[in-house]
Amino acid sequence: MRMPNLSLPPPAAAAPLEEGQAMGVWRLVKPLPDGEQAHAGQWYSAHHAMATEALAAVLVLDRSDHGAGVMLRYADQAGDLAKLQHPHIAVPSDSGVTPDAHPYLIVEGTHGEPLLPKLEQLGLRERIELLVQLCEALRSAHQQGWLLAEIDPAMIWLDPAGNVRLMGLGLTKIPDPTDPFDRGLSLGASPAFIAPERRNGEPPTLASEVYGLGALARLLVCGWEDTPKGLAPLRGSAGDPWPALKQAQQVKLDTLLRAAMAESPELRTRGAEG
Repeated sequence: MRMPNLSLPPPAAAAPLEEGQAMGVWRLVKPLPDGEQAHAGQWYSAHHAMATEALAAVLVLDRSDHGAGVMLRYADQAGDLAKLQHPHIAVPSDSGVTPDAHPYLIVEGTHGEPLLPKLEQLGLRERIELLVQLCEALRSAHQQGWLLAEIDPAMIWLDPAGNVRLMGLGLTKIPDPTDPFDRGLSLGASPAFIAPERRNGEPPTLASEVYGLGALARLLVCGWEDTPKGLAPLRGSAGDPWPALKQAQQVKLDTLLRAAMAESPELRTRGAEG
């Protein structure tokens, strides 16, 4: 017997959803600007349908191979990811599909909002403190067997207390270097935040994580530009946007940014801890 032809819904970006849209037991409140569209979709704030004081962030994914890949990674890692504990890291707690076939992820809790739209309100010291908080959070993640495979600026948030909050969709188990098939999974960060060896198909490592952190640090310190392939940090000196910076501090920052983003993994700063 001949099987009928089957087809999935065509790829599509999610249309803006209205306030009150049901996502399981959650109800959307408003879309959250993140300074760019999150590479996987659109963030929303939400509250619980029965206990309105309970809040969450919802990422509605594009209907695409990319969005499907994010959902598959979540399904594969959900049990282990739920065990990851750190006050500055939030991970998905649930998932589902909208009526028009867009998958979504729920991140329960009060997380604040994406950082980039608020960045202009922060001075250099505050930006560096957020970066240090992120590195400390990643050190804890490493100890629990996780690393940040690729950094997407849309996943870096500022919580209500002014601390960094990593929306940990880009986390993955530290790959087994002896397993030739263990290549990790990609959230789809802008190419400027992806280490050269990762673009060539190598698995994520602590060194590739450092490259992404270096790109994020350069964005925080020097600013960024929009490119056809996504956000890209500016390549100038730290003294360009911060002319009052002392010469010694400028040199130290510039040296750190160059070392973190060295083309060769062996030349980079050793780990987020560094």
